[in-house]
Amino acid sequence: MQSGKWITDLRPDTLLPDAARRALTVRLEVVRDYLPLALHQPDKDPEHVHQLRVATRRAGAALDIFSVCLPTKVYKTARKRLRRLRRAAGEARDWDVFLLTLTARQRGRRPQPGIDFLMGYALAQRVAAQEHLREANARLPSSFDRLLAETVAAVHRPRSDSGPRTLIDLARPLLTRLLKELDQAAARDLENYDNLHQVRIAGKRLRYAMEVFAACFDPPFREELYPAVEEMQEILGRANDSHVAIGRLEALRDQVRAVLPGEWQRFRGGIDGLLRYHRRRLPRERARFLEWWRRWQDAGTEAALANLLKAPALS
Repeated sequence: MQSGKWITDLRPDTLLPDAARRALTVRLEVVRDYLPLALHQPDKDPEHVHQLRVATRRAGAALDIFSVCLPTKVYKTARKRLRRLRRAAGEARDWDVFLLTLTARQRGRRPQPGIDFLMGYALAQRVAAQEHLREANARLPSSFDRLLAETVAAVHRPRSDSGPRTLIDLARPLLTRLLKELDQAAARDLENYDNLHQVRIAGKRLRYAMEVFAACFDPPFREELYPAVEEMQEILGRANDSHVAIGRLEALRDQVRAVLPGEWQRFRGGIDGLLRYHRRRLPRERARFLEWWRRWQDAGTEAALANLLKAPALS
């Protein structure tokens, strides 16, 4: 099954409406294909939900990139539906990750009441999240095929004659702006997790845009620069997983103490042990990002990307 990561059949001189139709078709088709798997076969492979979440992010990025080619109402409708699915899939995926971490920590160790308790709690939350995903899809007033067809059919030429006409016309200013936003986000105090999360968001926007515009630039853009951005996203993804887990574990710990005070000592070891793991991992991943950022700048990777955006377009 296609991932929609790279958009084929595009060139720098592809007219913007043609590029929009191609990119939106590819990205929305991936959402359509993974949606029934995530809804009805999540137990067969947790990747189904993960891939749906990623597909909705990529499709949302394509909508934002080509919004100049869409009527406002069509754009907002598609964006709203994708956001609803993405959030529901994200909730389910977060619990899948939580369960995978629990399973890995339990492997080869003596059973712990606290871990068993967390496993049961997380499974219950995962079941509820799956129902939320079904509800998010059920609230769609039409099938996803119809959404796909109506969105692509609504693509038009940009109304402004002074705006971008071809894919490269859009790629250069947009990627330059996204690179600047990443710089600005990374310049903040990253001991504050909210600031680190903003770096993750800025990096994600840059990454998904690079996937759409890869055909506009020389091979190093895709083969060298993109993997560097992808590495950053993996680091910050692990940091986010730990941040989410810490919040959930702290809230659950307080609930257990209040509601089951007699059981707290039995469960304490497993809960506190997992909390320590994530509290150690979060600053480690922050340190890994800072090291990545130093290499990104010192090795000239950022400058290479900026220069590539100024270079002549591929023929």
